[in-house]
Amino acid sequence: MLEQKLYTVADVAELTGLTSRTIRNYLKDGTLRGKKIGVQWRFTEEDINRLFSEVDAAGMKILKPEDVISEFLKQTERRQAECCVVWDIPFSDEKEIDKVCSEARQMMAEEEDMVFAWELMSKQQVLRVAASGTADKIEEFAVRMRRFEQLT
Repeated sequence: MLEQKLYTVADVAELTGLTSRTIRNYLKDGTLRGKKIGVQWRFTEEDINRLFSEVDAAGMKILKPEDVISEFLKQTERRQAECCVVWDIPFSDEKEIDKVCSEARQMMAEEEDMVFAWELMSKQQVLRVAASGTADKIEEFAVRMRRFEQLT
């Protein structure tokens, strides 16, 4: 049986161009799956490839901002007022955006009545965030997004 090459957090960061902190955040929120051997995390090539596929570590489809907008526009029946919003948050350093992504993931985990997606557009140095949901939830979301803007 052939042994599979295992990668460390530092290896994954180097291969992907992400920071080690981002890799650890992805582990914490379930975006990246790996195996803990002793006190260190190890990843297979499959684990790393899954990070950039259309599904997350749990096998759920990863939405992009345009998916959120498209689904909102396709929905024809609504029981109450709903909104769809998109924010483009400029940043100068990808390390500072880790804070924003981490808080956005936490918010997504807390909110069941909203759909979120974001995309880090490194070339343009913009974090694009889209959300849809009831008007009151979007209003709460807007307040939190203003805090994100102040972090960058």
